[in-house]
Amino acid sequence: MSWALSIDKADITKATIIEASSRPLEAGEARLAIDRFALTANNITYAAFGEAMGYWRFFPGADGRGRLPVWGFAEITESRCDGLKTGERVYGYLPAASELIVTPGKIRPDSFFDAASHRAELPPVYNRYERCAAASGYDPAREAAQMVLQPLFLTSFLIDVHLRDNGFSAAQRIVLTSASSKTALALAFLLKRNQPETLRIEGLTSARNAAFVKSSGLYDDVIAYETIENMDPEPARLIVDFAGSAEVNRALHTRFGENLNANIRVGGAHWDDSTPAQGLPGPRPVFFFAPDHARDRVAEWGPDGFAKRQGEAWSQFAAAADNLLDWRSLEGASAALNAYQALVRGEVPASEALIVEAGAR
Repeated sequence: MSWALSIDKADITKATIIEASSRPLEAGEARLAIDRFALTANNITYAAFGEAMGYWRFFPGADGRGRLPVWGFAEITESRCDGLKTGERVYGYLPAASELIVTPGKIRPDSFFDAASHRAELPPVYNRYERCAAASGYDPAREAAQMVLQPLFLTSFLIDVHLRDNGFSAAQRIVLTSASSKTALALAFLLKRNQPETLRIEGLTSARNAAFVKSSGLYDDVIAYETIENMDPEPARLIVDFAGSAEVNRALHTRFGENLNANIRVGGAHWDDSTPAQGLPGPRPVFFFAPDHARDRVAEWGPDGFAKRQGEAWSQFAAAADNLLDWRSLEGASAALNAYQALVRGEVPASEALIVEAGAR
């Protein structure tokens, strides 16, 4: 059965599996049979900001509901496009479904872009697909890490570069909210890799995830949300906000006051409390949109220079992550739906990395 995860755009808690009809290919198109993909809290951020950030526009559904963007691997099972053959394995941005039809353009030995008209104005970083046989960083043994961590790692890599270029906003403490999230862990890893002597890394997390966050060894201090009011308001702080919680932001801004130098908002792990808080003391939170920063870095370093720097950092983190997470494999559409619903409810342990085998029956 061809299937797709169908989500109510107005209420992302309402999701179901639908039987998805297929259609014949038109000239210039290729059919991707989706083999496996990752499900993380990052995907819930895609859903929560689907309208505001345009994520629902990537994979429009015939039923008018949302198709959840995920990162994963697929096989070209049919091609009416010169330069792409059946049997190729590709990696990229896919719907949580069993199939995707693409219109390949800018075809190179190691990649192509989906040039479908509805994706023309969307960020190119999401429209590029790696052709695994020629992709320089592809390692069959590391597919799980690539799906779960690499898309998140790119954001962390760009934040790390941005923070260093801006002298960490002259702060002596950097607070990472949702410290158990995979994007926060990746950033903490990068910060720790070349940590300034004057900077201390603080991980803010829930009480239930505190033990996992401490065990990572990536934070100098681990603090529970419930104890924000007990944090020393000095010295100067910089917040990197992966949680996006209005309540947490208000508590932090109130606690640090004039000692808060900047608040960089990255995600919405606490999606159900993600409406920006109004009238906060201190600096206004500024949203970090990774595709814009990626474009700027590629322009600055060149495509090869960007790939080299990011690739070296990624290899180090991927190796470290082997023992950091509990890898869990799920089979088929029903398991994908159950995992999505558990992620929305916040019931998936931070230590787990979920891989959906999409073609399983």
